[in-house]
Amino acid sequence: MSEHAGAPFSFAEVRPYEVVDSLTELHGPEHGMLQLPVELAWGGRTEFDLDDAYDRTAVYKIVLEEGTDRHLRELISGRLLVAIWPQMQPARPVRALWERKFPQLRAAA
Repeated sequence: MSEHAGAPFSFAEVRPYEVVDSLTELHGPEHGMLQLPVELAWGGRTEFDLDDAYDRTAVYKIVLEEGTDRHLRELISGRLLVAIWPQMQPARPVRALWERKFPQLRAAA
């Protein structure tokens, strides 16, 4: 049996994730129902209530982990992302990428 020192633990660790240059680029809604596009709704659920804490963190996790640059800009609110970041549990590489780019997220956590 060969040892795989330094080998990736999971696909999440090698997958390329999107991140924007500035949180001000994120103009998504902050209240009401958010409809995910079909390419992000592979889990079957397409509607999320941004006024519900569970739904809000669930849909943000999906968009951060699965979305393109366009999805991020249209579906995520930079202000809301900072506010809910401490409650979010995105994949480790996603959390590290966003906190490296935006230290205010790490400070909020």
